[in-house]
Amino acid sequence: MSEENKINISPLVKKLFWDADKEKLDADLHKKSIVERVINYGTLTEWKWLSSVYGKDIVLNIVSKKDKFSRKNIRPTVARLASILFK
Repeated sequence: MSEENKINISPLVKKLFWDADKEKLDADLHKKSIVERVINYGTLTEWKWLSSVYGKDIVLNIVSKKDKFSRKNIRPTVARLASILFK
């Protein structure tokens, strides 16, 4: 993605990455991590940002997928709520 088309990550979303270098976050490269972190720890405002940036289908796809060890990285109660709100 070119620099001019690069998606700006909201400061509200960046604050959820307390354990990472926020300036290296890339909305395209780190899409899965961003969606998982925002769904698990974000507010409705950050969830709206996810929907506007990635779209409901992509968010739902990430929320419903399991990793290579058949684990979900989304908390079960939050996954249920996300599956309702992102439909």
